[in-house]
Amino acid sequence: LCAAAWAAAAVGTATAATCPPPPTAVHPFMPWSDGNDYVLTTGGGFESSTSGWSLRGGSGFVSDNAPNALDPASDSHALSIPAGGSATSPCTTAPQIVGIVRFFAKTATPGAQLKVEVLVKGGTYDAGTITAGSSWSPSPMLSSNAPAYKGAVAYQVRFTASGGAFTVDDVYFDPYSSK
Repeated sequence: LCAAAWAAAAVGTATAATCPPPPTAVHPFMPWSDGNDYVLTTGGGFESSTSGWSLRGGSGFVSDNAPNALDPASDSHALSIPAGGSATSPCTTAPQIVGIVRFFAKTATPGAQLKVEVLVKGGTYDAGTITAGSSWSPSPMLSSNAPAYKGAVAYQVRFTASGGAFTVDDVYFDPYSSK
């Protein structure tokens, strides 16, 4: 119980000094006519850096993988979030952020909803709610209502499922506010 309370507190207190820098910017959504720069959030590929995710309500990691051309052939894991469950990413530092998130998702339950929030500088900002089909597809470009911060900014993303389970993979942010 104490460990759970500490983990919950740690989610809201990330600072740029305690988060890893972002990886090199890539263009994972080019096949879907989106050539903008994105960085994979810490552990957002669910392969080797999954231990930093805060999982609630039965969320966990499963054998599955989104059709991301940038993924190595050996990638084989994704995030599963059951109805009522949530998952919060570890933090990553970005040079600036307006809270644009994009990822791959699917669900077996028509009408299920996945709420997406950005956590930055002690605030929680709505990025939107999506539905998904039964096969992997990229999410829409989700812009949160977070202020346009500049300088080294620590960010996290939180997913909350309702009405059905979701599988999520390859969680990206646009750290350069290029929109």
